Amino acid sequence: MGRSQVWKLSAVGLLLVAMSGCSATAPAGEGGIEMAVSQTCDAGSAPECVSVNGEYVTLIESDFARAGVETAKAVEDGGTSAIEVRFDDDGAVVFQESTAEAAAAAGTARLVIRAGGEVLSAVTVVEPMQGDTAVIALPPGADAEELAAVIRGS
Repeated sequence: MGRSQVWKLSAVGLLLVAMSGCSATAPAGEGGIEMAVSQTCDAGSAPECVSVNGEYVTLIESDFARAGVETAKAVEDGGTSAIEVRFDDDGAVVFQESTAEAAAAAGTARLVIRAGGEVLSAVTVVEPMQGDTAVIALPPGADAEELAAVIRGS
C-alpha cells in the first residue's frame, strides 16, 4: 500500500463530542491530532472512565501521542462533513503504530482521537492503517472548518 493511500475513519463510532473530553487546548501554532489506544470500561468504574458517544473508555493522559499534520481541510465525504488530514512523517508513524496497536488489541480496544484538547472519537480499528492520510467523518452539526483550523493550529 502506497504512502498516499487515504484511510477513512467512518462516522460509525467516530463522533465529535462537543464541550467534553479534556480541558486544555493546544496553543496557537501547535496543531495536530493526539491518539491513544484505550480500553472500554464500565461507567463509574474509575475517574478516567469517560463517555464518548455513550460508550465508556479509559482516558489516561500519558497514553496520548501527538501526530503532527501537514494539512487538514474540511471536505464532503458522500454528503457527510469530514476532515482530510495529511500527517507529517512523524505523525504518519504515530497514526500507523496506533492503529496497529488498536487492531492487535481488538475487542475492547478503541483508538481515541482528540484535537485541541477535545475528544473527537473512540473507534474500533479492524486492521492497521498505512499511509499518511486519513479522512475523519464527522457527525451532523459538527463544524468541519473550525475543527480543521484547530488541527492545523491556526
